[in-house]
Amino acid sequence: MMSTIVFIGFRGSGKTTLGRWLAGELGMEFIDTDALVLDRLGYDSIELAWDAIGEDGWREAESKVIPPLLRKDAVISFGGGAPTIPLIKKALSSVPIVFNLITDAEETARRITSGVDRPVLSKSNDEVRSDRLPLYSMLGTCAINTSGPIEESQSQILDFLQN
Repeated sequence: MMSTIVFIGFRGSGKTTLGRWLAGELGMEFIDTDALVLDRLGYDSIELAWDAIGEDGWREAESKVIPPLLRKDAVISFGGGAPTIPLIKKALSSVPIVFNLITDAEETARRITSGVDRPVLSKSNDEVRSDRLPLYSMLGTCAINTSGPIEESQSQILDFLQN
């Protein structure tokens, strides 16, 4: 059966939405790493956590919470910056299926402005997105375009898993 399946990508790319859906489809546990990190840190929102401990504190918590999860039979959605942590980047290399969700810049901007509880990044969203896309591309075993209707993304995911 399946082992670990991870969703990576920039904020607003659909990691949580598609991860939760796929876990349901496969009858697997779904894990949202942002939720677990928040629990560990004891904050009610990512914004509050970032205000209190900054990005460095958040990344440190991610580096403790995430690696043990990669040994579970589960569908896991990562926070957008998690793959930038060297320890996590290395751990991801042993995960058989890593879906890299790619959303075009315009759709990303639309989703971010309509979304809730997103931390303020040190650079503009466009700059951070440009910095991270090559990393996501390198780490992903399958790229999924999530700019269009969710059904198209779901279909791409199922096609990959069946082949």
